[in-house]
Amino acid sequence: MKRNDYIFTIGFDGNKAIVDRQVRARYGRLDARALADKGMFQAAYRCAVFEDDTEAARYVLEKFNEGSSIKYKDTGELFKVFGVQRPSGSIIGIRAV
Repeated sequence: MKRNDYIFTIGFDGNKAIVDRQVRARYGRLDARALADKGMFQAAYRCAVFEDDTEAARYVLEKFNEGSSIKYKDTGELFKVFGVQRPSGSIIGIRAV
């Protein structure tokens, strides 16, 4: 799965990822920090996970905590908060909508 397809996945249909085409086109060049600064926390966290960037994941956590009433302590908690799974080889295609 390509980076931007993973970052902007909004759901799944069997073994295909459903990707937000417009958001991918508009924000696909941004890194995790820039996405977090824009308030796009799920995409920012997906970016950090895809790139295996622990510093970026911490940044996303800090930015998210700034505006959240619940303060999370560990970046691993964001997997559940945002419904993120690590990239998987079981996804064999995408559908951009």
